[in-house]
Amino acid sequence: MKILFAATSAIAVETLERLNELSLVSAVLTSPDERGKRGKELIAPPVKVKALELSLPVYQFDSLKKEARSALAPLGCDTLVSFSYGKIFGPKFLSLFERKYNIHPSALPEFRGCSPLFSTILSRKKESRVCIQNIALGVDEGEIINYKDYVLDGTETSESLEKKISSIASSLASETFSHINDYEEKEQSGEASYTYFIKKEDGRLDFERPAEELHARIRACWPWPKAFCLYAGETLIISGVYGSVFSLDEKCTEKPGTVVAFVKGKGLKVSTSDYYIYISRLQKPGKKEMDAQSFINGDKRIIGALLC
Repeated sequence: MKILFAATSAIAVETLERLNELSLVSAVLTSPDERGKRGKELIAPPVKVKALELSLPVYQFDSLKKEARSALAPLGCDTLVSFSYGKIFGPKFLSLFERKYNIHPSALPEFRGCSPLFSTILSRKKESRVCIQNIALGVDEGEIINYKDYVLDGTETSESLEKKISSIASSLASETFSHINDYEEKEQSGEASYTYFIKKEDGRLDFERPAEELHARIRACWPWPKAFCLYAGETLIISGVYGSVFSLDEKCTEKPGTVVAFVKGKGLKVSTSDYYIYISRLQKPGKKEMDAQSFINGDKRIIGALLC
């Protein structure tokens, strides 16, 4: 097996390392470098950085048309493995390979598409899985080759869940691609659902909504696009929330969005449409992110204020 490993995001780095240790990776395909926040320096994708450390040849294309196919065909890779690459593979590109696989972090056919981790957290799932599937022309519609289930405790952020998935996926990929002929293809079963490109507006908090939804949104939006609301007419970033979404049980009576109190060890106690949530970390525009205690030390007015 000679793998062309197509990936971009940090979630795929550990899988690249494991497959390289097995001498299965011949080359890496990743997205082009992008300009940083200030628009001056070009920033290499995490997978490219790791591939160069491993002395693997790296290929980057704006599209996967004729130029890309002509450059990759002579490599003689018989297998394509994709994991959070970011581009769609067309039939001509896929024809370069005998076998084509994708690693997808959801219980397929649930949460097909580009943001399965965000959707998993937002949907308050208690368990999910990482799948290795055949690549089909439809989005994440290919047969399942192998999978690994995992449990969520309701405290995960998109950042922490990505790290967890990174480890699970690397182990699953190592097991699967070391003995690929031992696995049988299985059709996906169940009702399909699709995810979407996350936008900054997805971080907007509405305290008229249930506590579970708010708790999940705050976690799903960290580290991007970051959950936010308005406080004293200004944007306030909510970057952390206390406890598990599965243990919210304090009924509230105040108007939704009211900052009722500060509770040591938990944070700011805020009312919603049903239960209280505790905001543990916050950030004002142009200021550093801080824990709730530090925030209050600089702005005691927030106690009794209305977040909206």
